[in-house]
Amino acid sequence: MMDSGGAGSAVARSKWGKVRVGTRWIAAVPPAIVLGMVAAVALGVVGALLELVPEHPVVSGIAVALATVSPLVGLAWVLLVDRSTLEGATDRPEDSVEASWYEKAASGTFTDILLVTGLGCTALAFAPIEVEGLHALMAVVLVAFASFGVRYAVQRRKG
Repeated sequence: MMDSGGAGSAVARSKWGKVRVGTRWIAAVPPAIVLGMVAAVALGVVGALLELVPEHPVVSGIAVALATVSPLVGLAWVLLVDRSTLEGATDRPEDSVEASWYEKAASGTFTDILLVTGLGCTALAFAPIEVEGLHALMAVVLVAFASFGVRYAVQRRKG
């Protein structure tokens, strides 16, 4: 099942993937759990030291650790797993049709952002109103989200 061979050797794929440790391949989940738990405890200690809840700093640290352990275990797994060891993973995802849709949508979105910010700056230069920087940036982000979403959906529908 598992191959401990050198470069170019095939490793059996599994549902949760594997990680290379030295010359061996091991399941990716156990080290991800350990790493995620260590990171959560570290954040809990920071939370306690910052006294997020001054009356109960230890309780706040424990709450931070408990709240972050699951996401940090997931993040550790994502960072550790070798995607070529996952069942059903595409060998070259950058060549997929979805990647092509993404690239076209992102390219169009960049053009839209330049157009909207240019026109917005021009309009605001001549308008008798002032707009807070935060509101202007929020508007740019919303335009980007909307543009990308619509463009991706159009690319997907085109096939």
